[in-house]
Amino acid sequence: MKVENRLNDKFVLAIPGAGEGVLSYRRGRNNALDLYSTVVPEAARGQNLGDKLVRAALDFAKQEGVKVIPTCPYVAHWFSKHPEESGMLL
Repeated sequence: MKVENRLNDKFVLAIPGAGEGVLSYRRGRNNALDLYSTVVPEAARGQNLGDKLVRAALDFAKQEGVKVIPTCPYVAHWFSKHPEESGMLL
């Protein structure tokens, strides 16, 4: 499954038979990505799809040379489990 960056405001993961997983963002201070909402359909939960969305957002932020703001509770929790990525936080 491939994560797409659509319309420069969300990352979308097509989930066969279950719809889409979406991580929404907006630009924050210092042009950082404010990751403010992560939604994965209930039927697709427990498959690490939220992880794939966050990693896609981090890859994009690294390409852009910007940091991220983990406004979304899922993203904040993700960073607590992945301290090796804490350098990406604003």
